[in-house]
Amino acid sequence: MNFSSIHVIHGLKTACAAVIAYGITTLFNLEFGYWAVISTVIVMQIYVADSVEMCLYRLSGTMIGALIGVLVLLIIPKNNLFIGTALFFTIGFCSFLTRYKSRYRMAAITVVIIIMTGIDAENIFVFGISRVFEIIIGILCAFLVSVLILPKRRVDVLMKKLELQSRACSEKCGILVDAFIAKQQNVEEILVDELVKDVWDNHELLQKIKQHEGLIYHEKFNSNFSGKVSIMSRSAEHLRNMVRTLNVLDENGFDIILSTELKKIASESGKMLILIMKNQPLPAAIKNLEEQINILDTGLLNLREKGLIRRFDAKRLIQVFSFYSSLLYFAEDILGEAKKL
Repeated sequence: MNFSSIHVIHGLKTACAAVIAYGITTLFNLEFGYWAVISTVIVMQIYVADSVEMCLYRLSGTMIGALIGVLVLLIIPKNNLFIGTALFFTIGFCSFLTRYKSRYRMAAITVVIIIMTGIDAENIFVFGISRVFEIIIGILCAFLVSVLILPKRRVDVLMKKLELQSRACSEKCGILVDAFIAKQQNVEEILVDELVKDVWDNHELLQKIKQHEGLIYHEKFNSNFSGKVSIMSRSAEHLRNMVRTLNVLDENGFDIILSTELKKIASESGKMLILIMKNQPLPAAIKNLEEQINILDTGLLNLREKGLIRRFDAKRLIQVFSFYSSLLYFAEDILGEAKKL
């Protein structure tokens, strides 16, 4: 689904929720029913997680704002000077509290609604409860439409992101290994910087899914997303370490004897990472990656026993083994996560 169709659906769903709220308030002949309609527009978001979050913010903010607004109307004299003063302090207070919780922005909106429209109300308590009831109608309409009609879930976005990131990770790992084999060529750090940033955004997205979608769509959330997000973050960090290792020295390096083994372990690790993100069968891939890790370990041991690493000076030796280590950590991390699954 492309972005244009997503926004078309969002527009239709928002309009649908607003009309439903309007119909309910008309049916019950509510005096200020337009607040229900306005609430649906405020609350409705493209993704279910965002809509649920806005519902909770709007609901809690409405309760707090209504309480403050009713208390103000009960206490202050009904003239412009005191009303203006009350608005100044209550809006300022609620806005200040947004540094702790963003829901207080909704409290400020509700305070304005209650104070500005309830000055001449005969029964302040009934007036405040009525406004809360109308806003709750709008919240419920937005929530039900968001969840029941063509829901767009953040969990689906995360699943797609993880698959794309795993493919990018596999591709970039191959590029870095090729640069290492080609006499330790330098590479641009931007090669992995954007990937690292994108990968770390997964944590915030996962938290939002846990808090808001996890309780609604259990079957979607039971896949081990926490482990997948974690292994993707660590994989990207291993790639960044490889980049930094390659860029430590500028002069020409040496040919690498175990080039074939390095390419294979990079390839098998990348394939495994993609399979993990796509929830594909892993046993055969686990066996292949284990074999490649053992082959590389054995090859390194043989090189040391034959004294073939003596051709490296101290700085080049550190660079070479740092790259080997980062690549092995990359492979072993992915293998460990695969075995958990």
